[in-house]
Amino acid sequence: MRIFKPATALFAVTFLTACLRDGDVVPVNLDYAKTNYGYINSGDFKAGSFFLWDKGESRMVHLSDVPGFEAPPNPRDKTVQVADYTSGASFGVGGQNAAIKAKADAMMSARSAFEISYPNSVVFDNTITRVTRYLGDDIRDGGGLLDEWGFRTAVNDPEQFYVLVRKVTYGDGIRLLVDGESEVNAGFSVIIKGADVNVRVQGKGLNAIQGTDTEVAFDVYIMRPIWNQTGSAQTPSFTVDHFVKIDGLPDLFRSTSRRDG
Repeated sequence: MRIFKPATALFAVTFLTACLRDGDVVPVNLDYAKTNYGYINSGDFKAGSFFLWDKGESRMVHLSDVPGFEAPPNPRDKTVQVADYTSGASFGVGGQNAAIKAKADAMMSARSAFEISYPNSVVFDNTITRVTRYLGDDIRDGGGLLDEWGFRTAVNDPEQFYVLVRKVTYGDGIRLLVDGESEVNAGFSVIIKGADVNVRVQGKGLNAIQGTDTEVAFDVYIMRPIWNQTGSAQTPSFTVDHFVKIDGLPDLFRSTSRRDG
């Protein structure tokens, strides 16, 4: 069960450098940031959440939550687990200074992490079978999922992919750690180009991800649509694409999030 609270930016960074005025605050959004446990689930996505990703247009649409991805009981045999930040934060510096973004990102990776309480990571198998069965049942029942999912267009467009949440880490909540300590309104400093960079925790984004066995983090499959030929009949299916570049997914998830506020 998830308890929803307003989600806001999780960090702000004060850069004391020549390109910004002394004391300027540059927001850093960690919604859907990538960790070694997957993407922080800053929305209410779940196992089976299914998206259409137009890579050429840099656009993603949430299509459906495919049924049949129910989580097994959490054994609750592990009280905490630390997830390391790896990438995906959005910095409010725009394109004015890529060096600031890269160094601040490296600083966050080195000195910040996330603590998940009562974690239970579940990797769902037979994912393509679950999706194609759901789609096939809908087609046989005269439903419109094939059109709603834009399958006929996507199968002929090499820039269109489907994204499926197929691994979820459940838990009771997630906390930010800085230098191994839980942080709420504190900050820390590192040196970038000889100037202090103060990172201050702001907002309550992580507080919105709580509740017994809620979806704390997730990982995905990237899939291409295909037609399977069986005799004279064609049936829709999917194949996993392991080689498509996915470093832009956090930004796409941020623009697709279903959470209000």
